[in-house]
Amino acid sequence: MNKRNLKEEFIKNYSPCLVGKTVTNPKVSIIVPCYNVEEYLEECISSLLKQTLKDIEIILINDGSNDLTPDILTSFSEIDKRIVLINQENKGVSNARNNGLTVAKGEYITFLDSDDWIDNDYIEKLYDAITRNSCDTAVSDMIRKRPNSNKYRLHFVEEKIYTNLNDKIKVTRVPACCYLCGKLFKKELINNFKFKENVYFEDMLLLPEVLKKSDKLVTVPNTNYYYRVNKNSIVKKAQSPKKQLDSYRAHKYIVKFFKENNLTLSNKSQRITKYIKYFLNIPVLKTKEYQNKLITYLFGFLPVKVKKIPDNLKYKNIKKFFFIRNLDSHFYIELFKFLKISFKNNDKFNYIETKTFGLEKNTRTPKLIVSLTSFPDRIKTIHITINTLLNQTVKPDKIILWLADSQFKNKENDLPESLLKLKDSGLEIKWFEDIRSYKKLIPALIEFPDDIIVTADDDLYYQKDWLESLYSSYLKNPDCIHTRRACGINLKDNELKVTPHYANNNYKSTYLNQLMGGAGTLYPPHSLYKDVLNIDEIKTLIPTHDDIYFWIMAILNHTKIKLIKNKDVNLYTIKDSQNSGLCKIQSTSGMPPRVAFKKILDKYPEAYNLLEEETMVYNEH
Repeated sequence: MNKRNLKEEFIKNYSPCLVGKTVTNPKVSIIVPCYNVEEYLEECISSLLKQTLKDIEIILINDGSNDLTPDILTSFSEIDKRIVLINQENKGVSNARNNGLTVAKGEYITFLDSDDWIDNDYIEKLYDAITRNSCDTAVSDMIRKRPNSNKYRLHFVEEKIYTNLNDKIKVTRVPACCYLCGKLFKKELINNFKFKENVYFEDMLLLPEVLKKSDKLVTVPNTNYYYRVNKNSIVKKAQSPKKQLDSYRAHKYIVKFFKENNLTLSNKSQRITKYIKYFLNIPVLKTKEYQNKLITYLFGFLPVKVKKIPDNLKYKNIKKFFFIRNLDSHFYIELFKFLKISFKNNDKFNYIETKTFGLEKNTRTPKLIVSLTSFPDRIKTIHITINTLLNQTVKPDKIILWLADSQFKNKENDLPESLLKLKDSGLEIKWFEDIRSYKKLIPALIEFPDDIIVTADDDLYYQKDWLESLYSSYLKNPDCIHTRRACGINLKDNELKVTPHYANNNYKSTYLNQLMGGAGTLYPPHSLYKDVLNIDEIKTLIPTHDDIYFWIMAILNHTKIKLIKNKDVNLYTIKDSQNSGLCKIQSTSGMPPRVAFKKILDKYPEAYNLLEEETMVYNEH
């Protein structure tokens, strides 16, 4: 169906209710954001064209739709002069509503979702009630429409005026029915507010405030707003992490609003869902917050305490089918081995910006150097990591940030002020060629071959005793590489088996600890094989697995790895720092770890032989 056919069809179907002249001073402006609703849009607009009150303005906002929606909107706008069409890039329903408010000329404003519709006398009845009673808000009945059922969400049996905030909240059923739709507002009232953009549940953040500012609210019976339960709508789509977070924040706001205004909120509404984890679209785990406490429910009703299960016979069988682990600001849950899910917990890092010089002032030999690297996507948040490195209980002699000059064409002129000001506290910024995450160690080895290098990642908070734990372990055993986290390695039937770091408790000095640099790794002077500086090989062999490469270089140099016992093994990631990085590369275009292991062991078979010998000794004991 092309645009011309649409227009002709609409003229034929709606000719009796079309208006051929612009309404100069409309009584009501109807604002309708539209995004990819070709299936329902005609029904929505036709209910507006058929309104018995003709002095209306219909503001249709095409929010960057990529289906037939723009053609439908254009065709309708060409056949009825009351329609104002706005085309914009996709910026969300709040932005579209705000744009509609800026052009609205009506004395009163109402909102309609583009997959909903209203009774033919809806506008007239609300307008009559709001003007006759000198109110600034009118509320209609609201019917939830499902394919096989109808249900009133709001239903009034009489026209009645409310002035008390508690009464207005109750009659509109906030927070259960926090909808701006289904209501008519005096323009002077609604123009005092703006929809918060780039969030879900925007109505929940606005309606309570509107009701609070509204002097008089009138209920209007026997006129209906039809709310369609659309499985493809923004609200009904699967709960993304952002949607879960926005929902949590919106409900937190509701709790705060009720408390500040001395309103009664049910216990059910105070139990705020913070996280939901799905398996095959089934909500398996729900974590709810109630009076600042978190409770996790299995399948939504069975409370689960998140703690380590005692390792005794009574719980032995339970551990086989149900296991919970607290790790890296996440809870990891395993059910019957086949279901493995994780969600963030409520741990927070006590972050403090450095106020003093963060380096050791006395001479130390060899020097203790903290080295890290970053790239443009994380450069705006790396100052947070470096602040934690400058606040250590054991001060390093140097903290060096290595950056690729090819990624920052104007050198320090491309760096944020939040980072540059840390130079006053001891940070050094140096430049090297782009060898990805290898930059955190290779250039430091070249420039400081006789010193201790400790590597850190650019997306983490580090505890105050982080460097102290590594350095203390080194002083006790200076011939080993020391790491705060390592996978366990075992060779069985000529196959390399990897034990996850959280299950590895091998605290002996051994080749079988495959170091993981993110948690922090200390390299004594000359602890790595000479090929570690072969940059051409790094670029071609396993370019995205520096930890595996450094581990093999240690084995070839006959340097064992010491896993230190940590008081806190959790890693605290900086907000918004996980949108990019090696983990993203490896999960898409990069090579999986098993491939990296195979490639480097094929290149260096002597490392495989040393691992095999170490495995035999380990298994004997």
